[in-house]
Amino acid sequence: MSKRIFIVAGEMSGDIHGALLMEQLQLLLPDCIIEGIGGPSMEARGLRSIVEFSQMNVSGFLEVVKSYPKLLSILRQAKQALSNGEYDAFIAIDYPGFNMRLGAFAKSLNIHSICYIAPQLWAWGESRIEQVKQSYDTVLTVLPFEETFFAKHSVQAPFVGHPLLDRPYMKDISRERDSALICLMPGSRMQEIKHHLPILEQIAKELISKSYEPVYCIPKHLHAVVQNSINSKSQISHDTPNIMSIAKAGIVKMGTSTLESALMNMPMISYYSTSWISYQISRSKITLPWIALPNILLGKTLIPEFIQQDANPDQMLTGILSLLSEQELHNQIKGFDEIRTILGGPGASERAAQMIADILALRK
Repeated sequence: MSKRIFIVAGEMSGDIHGALLMEQLQLLLPDCIIEGIGGPSMEARGLRSIVEFSQMNVSGFLEVVKSYPKLLSILRQAKQALSNGEYDAFIAIDYPGFNMRLGAFAKSLNIHSICYIAPQLWAWGESRIEQVKQSYDTVLTVLPFEETFFAKHSVQAPFVGHPLLDRPYMKDISRERDSALICLMPGSRMQEIKHHLPILEQIAKELISKSYEPVYCIPKHLHAVVQNSINSKSQISHDTPNIMSIAKAGIVKMGTSTLESALMNMPMISYYSTSWISYQISRSKITLPWIALPNILLGKTLIPEFIQQDANPDQMLTGILSLLSEQELHNQIKGFDEIRTILGGPGASERAAQMIADILALRK
């Protein structure tokens, strides 16, 4: 009989990781049925998402609280689908607040619950480790130190590699760079655009006055919002990988984008600004001295971080202009080589899919 899988991604990076995983699962299990929640990349692989993906794409504690009734309704829909679908496996792609609840429910139905891209408890504290145990039968990690972290808490969490390295454009990182082009990345969520665009706009105007060419890299669905909000002569692009591969440097929002930029060899400064309440709650929970993934992987400050009050146009402009010296650019690119060595080569999606296929083969 065909295996049935329920998969959930809640943000743009998870959607792309989910699509890569689906592609490999479909090669190993051509007759498998995959349903759940995902965005355009997963839908292009044949997923029929049970809800509109944009409803899931929420970040920040205050923002999640405001969206809680909507997310709770979606959680009920997902639980109903799991109850009715006779699924063999549930796969959570990151998105821990939502997916841990759904994973625990899947386990209660005797559906094998799999986490792909583990919750970053090493950054947020270890108090939720029991919740991970209650939510998932299998945890697949994408950062090498996570396997050891979870093993310390009696959770087997094999490292499969990072799926960013599986993206096709990662093979093309040695292109000639445009000495004037600066990549601006405000984020992929409306609340991120709201907080970040005013900061980036002031920086963009200063960069233009110094003969640089800033380009906003955003998803297509945010084009009108950004276009109507900028007064500078900055360009807008939906082809982020292309801009990353040719830009002299970037101003990159915290998150997966910082690691993606590093793997694309694009020097950068990183930043994040959110509501005061969300920031205070986050600050009280974060246990590491860094937020940007490249810095965490290296255990040192390679990427300048501008957070909350420091994420202001004056400091960030100074930061990006300082970065543009040849020595600073060289130092970052040397660090990016170290990160690629730490993460290993491509193949994370294939390895994760094989492990999942092996699990499904044991289920009658």
